Amino acid sequence: MLHLAGGGYPAAMDEIERLLDAVYAGQERLERDEIVRHAVAAGAAATTVDALETLPPGDYAYDEALDALAGLGAQDRADAAPPGVRAEALSDDDLSRELAHLHETRDETFRHGPARALEHHDQRTAELEAEWVRRYPDRAVEPRRLRDGAREPDIHDLPPDGV
Repeated sequence: MLHLAGGGYPAAMDEIERLLDAVYAGQERLERDEIVRHAVAAGAAATTVDALETLPPGDYAYDEALDALAGLGAQDRADAAPPGVRAEALSDDDLSRELAHLHETRDETFRHGPARALEHHDQRTAELEAEWVRRYPDRAVEPRRLRDGAREPDIHDLPPDGV
């Protein structure tokens, strides 16, 4: 959900509109993830990045993105929920998708995101990973990823015929 601290919805929408103006320059439609990447690279405020991440996956024309974000902002003002769905409330598929997205965007956020975006990324990643481990405590662990397993030769590393 679109969460704008201090009830500053109009100012935040102004920032989002300025960002979308820059992102859509010469572009007709963009995928949500591409919009978010541009926002992170441009040093957008964490609340702005959070707001853009609330858009459902898909491609958007400028007006569609702005209208969708405005609708999400109206919903946020009504219930003032924190950004993102709580990890324990996500379905298994949504949890997997959210984790994959965070892992895909980690390097760009680390290298180019403002401190608040990196902090939010760290917190959200920790929350989702903790939920994953809680749900799958017996997840398959690759033996070669363990200290002892790393010392054992892989069958694929041996010469043909075991010579």
